[in-house]
Amino acid sequence: MADDRPNQKGPNTKKKQKCKNCEGKGLLKKGEKVVKCQRCHGTGLR
Repeated sequence: MADDRPNQKGPNTKKKQKCKNCEGKGLLKKGEKVVKCQRCHGTGLR
């Protein structure tokens, strides 16, 4: 079907939304370690 977007629920699913967890960076700081964002798995998109 529509492969261009991940399966998101909500009204504006066609736009690629920045991940609110990492602000679109894809990386998070946990203490002194830099880890991949759990929510978007490092893509920066929700």
